[in-house]
Amino acid sequence: MKPKLILILTLIVLLPLGALGWLGLRVAGQEREVTENRLREALNGRLRDINAVILRSVEKRETELLRLLDRNSYQPAELRELVRSSPLIHSLFVLDPRGNRVHPPPEGPLTAAEQEFLERSGQVWRDKQSFYASAESSGRQASHGWYTWYWGNGVNLVFWVRNASGYVIGAACDRTRMLADIVGELPDSDTSDPNLRQGRIALAGGDGVAVYQWGAYEPATGEAPRVRLNLNPPLDSWNLLYFAPTATASPFGGSMFLNLAAGLGALVLALVGLAAYFYRESTRDMREAAERVSFVNQVSHELKTPLTNIRMYAELLEQSVPEGDGNAARHLDVIVSESQRLSRLINNVLTFARKQNDKLMLHPAAGNIDRCAGFVLDHFKASLEAKGVTTVFNAGAGAPVEFDRDAVEQILGNLFSNVEKYASSGGWMEVTSQQHGTTTSIMVADRGPGIPKGQEERIFAPFHRLSNRLSDGVTGTGIGLSIARDLARKHGGDLKVIAAESGACFQLELLTPTPARKEQQT
Repeated sequence: MKPKLILILTLIVLLPLGALGWLGLRVAGQEREVTENRLREALNGRLRDINAVILRSVEKRETELLRLLDRNSYQPAELRELVRSSPLIHSLFVLDPRGNRVHPPPEGPLTAAEQEFLERSGQVWRDKQSFYASAESSGRQASHGWYTWYWGNGVNLVFWVRNASGYVIGAACDRTRMLADIVGELPDSDTSDPNLRQGRIALAGGDGVAVYQWGAYEPATGEAPRVRLNLNPPLDSWNLLYFAPTATASPFGGSMFLNLAAGLGALVLALVGLAAYFYRESTRDMREAAERVSFVNQVSHELKTPLTNIRMYAELLEQSVPEGDGNAARHLDVIVSESQRLSRLINNVLTFARKQNDKLMLHPAAGNIDRCAGFVLDHFKASLEAKGVTTVFNAGAGAPVEFDRDAVEQILGNLFSNVEKYASSGGWMEVTSQQHGTTTSIMVADRGPGIPKGQEERIFAPFHRLSNRLSDGVTGTGIGLSIARDLARKHGGDLKVIAAESGACFQLELLTPTPARKEQQT
């Protein structure tokens, strides 16, 4: 099989497969991304629901603290009793309308819990003006709220209330009790939530350490959560985290890529089958074509010998015809002319067959280009003159050179034959030869209809014949110019059409070293 056909069949398989594979992967990737986003949004919704539960728990504590801190008396004994009786409150402080501390008493004495609170609440006193600031939404002073600060191993919470007299009372909440209240509102570890059969939700503090978690999945150390949600104030430094394995996070990805792989596999089988079918058909066609070429080649060889004999005896008989027998002379001229034409056709077929089999070889020898051209022109002169074509030969390549005489005769024979068949209406053919160093050029010009524009290269294609008045009613195989160009290029030159004012003009260039120079090179 030819490499070009192998390449074409390979491309038939690989190009559609590659394009569809790329498109399938892109679509699958986009679908997976959409699925991932939908799942992420669903998990975010689940975390928002849990955040709402935590927010309601904080609001309950807020309502309870509003009730406990609703007082106008700030006696130390009463405030200390409130701390002892409420598990939610760790410490209390009171500021007067000017921001001066009233409790714990500046003059003392202080309890151990109050002393500890003062030691870790330095930031509270630096930011105490925030208890008197206006609310952003209304522009009015807020009557209560939450204040957070970090100290020790985590966040500390203060709920404060300002009364009508301008006094501020704040309660530092017990983190352990508040966390226990929040956890009590959350699902237990044995939840039957279908979203958590292969997942886990964790409540993490500001340091990222989970303080409570539930769900069947056990995340690896350092594993990043699939979804993260910050809690509402005052616990906005805390997070809800959702952990899940990759397969759970994108449940449709595996089946999607499996379907894609199955589809591509089916496509591969179909394309391979198609390529195999084309291969079988093409090889069958090539075998049949090779058999036809071989048959024509054998027939041509068989015809060459009897045709040579016919031509030889016709030429001998032509010399012995009495001068007064005009009819016999004309009949013999026809026999000789047609045998010469048939010889050219057979030579073209044999040369084309050798080219197809990569057996086209040249055998250069010393000779004279002008004598070779004149010999071919003499064979065509009678048939050209019979069609009213005047021939002119401007000989300019008389120096001895190395060339393949048979090849040059075949090239010129094809060019002269085309003038006879296609350009005889112009009544003129001019042949001009020139030599320049190791190059010999031969110009063959006529005054016929010429070559249509855009067809200058196509006429050299095998079996191509112009579908216009140039070829109407003219017989031929369509391989003459193709063979002529191949022989010219094999000879180190080329054959091409050049611009002409009228008719067609072919330029033949040949590499023709002189015999002496070739011997020196050898």
